[in-house]
Amino acid sequence: MTAATRLISRLTLVTGGGSGIGRAVCQRLASEGASVVVADISEESANETMVGLQNELRGQGHMAAVVDVSSKESVKKLVTRIQPPSVCVNAAGITQDHFLLNMEEDHFDRVIQVNLKGSFLITQAVAQALVACGAPKGSIITVGSIVGKVRELQRDHTSNWLQQMFLYHHNVDVTELSEHVNNPSIRSTK
Repeated sequence: MTAATRLISRLTLVTGGGSGIGRAVCQRLASEGASVVVADISEESANETMVGLQNELRGQGHMAAVVDVSSKESVKKLVTRIQPPSVCVNAAGITQDHFLLNMEEDHFDRVIQVNLKGSFLITQAVAQALVACGAPKGSIITVGSIVGKVRELQRDHTSNWLQQMFLYHHNVDVTELSEHVNNPSIRSTK
């Protein structure tokens, strides 16, 4: 299967799609035939990305959506507006570039809310939607930038801690998730 059609008829959801890594992911998924939901806290940025996406393949359609990934209500509203996506990419993330000794607690909290809690909320909502509709499979991917691996002297790159705690690529086995939902005594062997 060629790259241009590998994801044809697949719905994909990309958080943080309005800029940076998220925008690049949206462009790549669209170039491979996917219909892309560009989700971002900035409506303007999400629309900018959406307008620039390839839209040449039959059945391919894109939409921009506003979401605050740190808000369960906002995430739930987004996920219930669309059919469960075949692919979900958590690319929303922020940094608060401050010296460790001077960093305010509210800056640290905001990074945790967006980068860690946001990934959790999106992953949970999409996985629940996949199980509820009986989807046989889906992919949920969380990405981060090089900032998570590179430290500057005396800088507090909070994302470095987050990357260590919560960076993964997981193919969701919806059957296994459904079994856990219906029988909580089942333990994963993975």
